[in-house]
Amino acid sequence: MSTCKLVRISSGAGQQEIILSDITTIGRQPTNTLQIVDRLVSKEHAVISRRAGTTIFLLTDLESRNGTFCNDRMVESSIALRHNDEVRIGSTSWRFVQEDLDTVKTAQAEPEPPAEEPASASIHATMQIDLASDFQRVDFILDDRMLRADYEKLRLAYVLSQDLNSAPDIDTVLERLLKRVFEWLPIDRGIVLFVDHKKGGDPADHLEQAAIQLRPGAGLTAEDKEIRVPRSILRHVISKREAVLSTDARLDARFGNAASVVLQGIRSSMTVPLLTTDRLLGVLHVDSLISSGLFAEKDLSVLASVSKQASISIDNVLLQRRVLEEAALRSSLSRMLSPNLVDRIVAGDLAIEKGGAQKRVTVMFADIRGFTSLTERLAPVEMVNLMNEYFERVSNIIFAHDGTLDKYIGDAVMALWGAPLGTEADEIQAVRAGMEMQDAVNQFNVELAAEGQETIGVGIGIATATVIAGYVGSSQTMSYTVFGRGVNLASRLCSQAKAGEVMISPATFQSLAHVLEADELDEIRLKGMADPVRPYRVRKINE
Repeated sequence: MSTCKLVRISSGAGQQEIILSDITTIGRQPTNTLQIVDRLVSKEHAVISRRAGTTIFLLTDLESRNGTFCNDRMVESSIALRHNDEVRIGSTSWRFVQEDLDTVKTAQAEPEPPAEEPASASIHATMQIDLASDFQRVDFILDDRMLRADYEKLRLAYVLSQDLNSAPDIDTVLERLLKRVFEWLPIDRGIVLFVDHKKGGDPADHLEQAAIQLRPGAGLTAEDKEIRVPRSILRHVISKREAVLSTDARLDARFGNAASVVLQGIRSSMTVPLLTTDRLLGVLHVDSLISSGLFAEKDLSVLASVSKQASISIDNVLLQRRVLEEAALRSSLSRMLSPNLVDRIVAGDLAIEKGGAQKRVTVMFADIRGFTSLTERLAPVEMVNLMNEYFERVSNIIFAHDGTLDKYIGDAVMALWGAPLGTEADEIQAVRAGMEMQDAVNQFNVELAAEGQETIGVGIGIATATVIAGYVGSSQTMSYTVFGRGVNLASRLCSQAKAGEVMISPATFQSLAHVLEADELDEIRLKGMADPVRPYRVRKINE
């Protein structure tokens, strides 16, 4: 006992089989047993019927506009089909096959999973792209043209993977992706859209054109260059991360009768997500304005596969860019912030505000006493070596206490706590740093004296106040700094402090009175300040 079927053999189409019943109607209308969405196919185009009591099947043309062909000869009325006859209806070719019924039952033993929702023959989508499952074993392929078409798809996928591996930037990745897709598919237009993840809400509302290509010589107008992918399709692809195929966009229910489809004249289209392991980068959309039924599910699988390769390449480029940006950020921040704070900023745990802002900060100035006369006594090389070693030691202490190194001013050091990042421990960290700096200077002097060199003395002033903080400078060079009375007060206290002293403002002392042992000094009038100040000299920190 035998059965008969039609096997689709059109070049570029996927393997599709239709088992023939006693009556199989063929046409463009969805009411047909076999719907072929093709402008060359009539609504009721042809019928294949079994002759009663026999295994003979008759192919009958239903007075179609463009005719029905068997082995490249037009069917005038009816013709009996023989094994391996080639039937062409519109732009689609099929092979009539008779085989043993038991073989058919075996092939059908494993049922296909039910679809999530009913779909017409013009709509196809696949959640999981499995390229291997779409390419049959060579002994299952009945036509060498299909074998050649499959080989070309896989060859182009391989060539594209080689192209993308060497792409230096995203623009090159997209250029090579579209170039190979145009070589492989007879499409008119292709576009890549990226999702702007910085904007909230529906990602489909925040797509930006990243690349576009039109087929040269296709006679496309300026209007054709405005590719407007229907929002219903974009939302479907983005939300479900599903590749979508439409063999006739005009009849496709997923397009929701979108005006953009009608205006652009889209016939066949494929839209696939650009996905990495953990996020959606965007979508790739290709379409034809001329032919319906141009793509098959196998084409969709290959396109999704190469798009995945492109996504990996794009993600690698983005990763390299992030590494370079992080290195540049680290290099910039490490000049003024401690390694601990740099790590937290780069990791995104802390953010530096851009622009000017009022901040409560603790400012420190440290200045070498008798520096002018020292420069006169030391040779230039000795002076530079001395200052470099001094700055290295005090800077490390500032960073160790999470301070910000604002700048070097001659022999003076200016440091901040509370800007650009602040904590509840800013005041105590600043005072700790000041005391440790004096201990470090004493140790440095022991080493200098042992080598018979000049020793130094450092005075330190610390003040806490609300100041204006921000990046300032010219367009060529910008630096972060602070302005205000607190800065001037710390500078004046530094000038009053003797070698070995750490002098702090009243506000700083009031914040730390419970842990500090300090001497209250007489009121002093400082240059540029109307009111006198009663500073404190720190003797000890009790912890």
